[in-house]
Amino acid sequence: MTFSRAAFKLGAAGFVAAAALFTAASANAGTSWSIGINLPGVAVSEPAPVYYEPAPVYSRPAPTYYQPAQPVYSVPAPVYYEPGWEERRAERREWRRQQWEREQYRRHYEDRD
Repeated sequence: MTFSRAAFKLGAAGFVAAAALFTAASANAGTSWSIGINLPGVAVSEPAPVYYEPAPVYSRPAPTYYQPAQPVYSVPAPVYYEPGWEERRAERREWRRQQWEREQYRRHYEDRD
């Protein structure tokens, strides 16, 4: 029983160590750095610049208001009507009939007296 407990502790310690190792590696996943010894001297390189694209911004467009056109009130143009020859003929005919009636009235009542 003590053997299995010791194996369990050893396995748990290995799991914790592996988790710490992979957690640290995933935390630095976006950057890289290295120390190189190529030629005389030691060169330390900087990580590549990281560009973060700004988050998209969504907004509704401003409402557009149109002022309605002002009503236009206008007086219609006066209409001048000049009677044609048919209307003049009818007016003359009516005038002659009225004259004839007046003459008949005058003859009928004035001749009696």
